[in-house]
Amino acid sequence: MGCTNWIVDMHRLSKMKSAKSQGAQDDYLEIIFDKIGETNRFFVEFGFNEPSYTTGGSGANTWNLYDAGWRGLLLDGTRKNPDINLHAHFLFANNIGEILNQHNVPKELDFLSCDMDSHDLFVMKGILEAGFRPRVITTEYNSNFPLDLAITQIDPTLEGKKTKGYNFAFKQCAWGASARALRMVMVPFGYVLIGKVATLDLVWLRSDLVDSTWEIPAFEWFFGDELGQLHHQAQKSNEVYDYIMDYASFARDGDIDKAKESAKALLVSANLPCFRGI
Repeated sequence: MGCTNWIVDMHRLSKMKSAKSQGAQDDYLEIIFDKIGETNRFFVEFGFNEPSYTTGGSGANTWNLYDAGWRGLLLDGTRKNPDINLHAHFLFANNIGEILNQHNVPKELDFLSCDMDSHDLFVMKGILEAGFRPRVITTEYNSNFPLDLAITQIDPTLEGKKTKGYNFAFKQCAWGASARALRMVMVPFGYVLIGKVATLDLVWLRSDLVDSTWEIPAFEWFFGDELGQLHHQAQKSNEVYDYIMDYASFARDGDIDKAKESAKALLVSANLPCFRGI
């Protein structure tokens, strides 16, 4: 049997807009679950940036699934709505596993959407370290960083900071994590990139669900010339370097200060529009 290239074909949707999600996420998920099938039809989505599915936020990745009869857990720092199982929790690497267990999330849920514009990488890592293995995952990624940089916002619990009252202020073009940094977390836990939704999300599939007849492009294939361009506002203060690190350095040495210094040196050298003015 020859290779099937549905993953390559799906990439043509990358810059499209689905009816309910922020980008083409709805269409991606429909295609993917048509290929791999559904099991428990359970989802988790954070952060859920509106009080309900129909109140005009940027577009939830689970709205279309919810309308199709799926159910699950929605999380946000301040919002709650029992009608759709939306709960208010501030998420960190050291509490996310407990929160998912508290809400009886199955270990092998069908879908997880990770989008909190902050230390997403470490929360995602915390989920995987807690033994959860979603079949499909979308992770928001920061396209301000080129593919060779593994930059991420730092989870404050790594530095022993108090989480109560933590400032989740959006860090403009330095928010979240780069594609390479996310790859460094996802691949060791057995996930492969099968899609990219414009400058929004990376789409991951658990490797044991991959059919040997499917053509899966190299990681680099999914990215065009949008990486390293300015999305959101440029940085205005060196203070931003206190919030970000070179994840490759941290993964190698476990030294946060060294990883911060490495991130600053790499970003100064790269002369990216995001950091050019500081």
